[in-house]
Amino acid sequence: MKIVTDTRLPEFKRIEQLLYGINYEVWLNLYGPFDSDPGLEEALKEEVSKNAQVSGVASSSPQEARTEIMDMILYEGDIGHGPENIDEKREELISLVDKVLTAINIEEADLVVGFGFRQGHPAYPVFWDFAYDVHSSGQRWILVGSSSD
Repeated sequence: MKIVTDTRLPEFKRIEQLLYGINYEVWLNLYGPFDSDPGLEEALKEEVSKNAQVSGVASSSPQEARTEIMDMILYEGDIGHGPENIDEKREELISLVDKVLTAINIEEADLVVGFGFRQGHPAYPVFWDFAYDVHSSGQRWILVGSSSD
């Protein structure tokens, strides 16, 4: 038997709890901090997935990243899928995401790059996903999130 310990941030675990719903599940993770020297794909292979290949790499700003992440976290879904009673949870969700983004100092980031996974995504995205490479205060963070059914 293999015992696995979930070492992800408690904020992510709580967000996932809050967003559980009909045919809908959210997964989030933050990798880092680690050295900012290797290229993105090399860093992903070392820290996220050995077979990671990137696609759609594009410069972003801290505000654009924050907006996209919030839009996806607050995704309402429709009658066949989506989080339950999201309006009642909106304030707590925003607070939890803000706490994580503040911890990695995204507002003061030197570099924010959005990207996709051509291969090696650590989760199973269906409805939405995001991935950001954030360089802040001499450290690198990779923030990944997705939702599935």
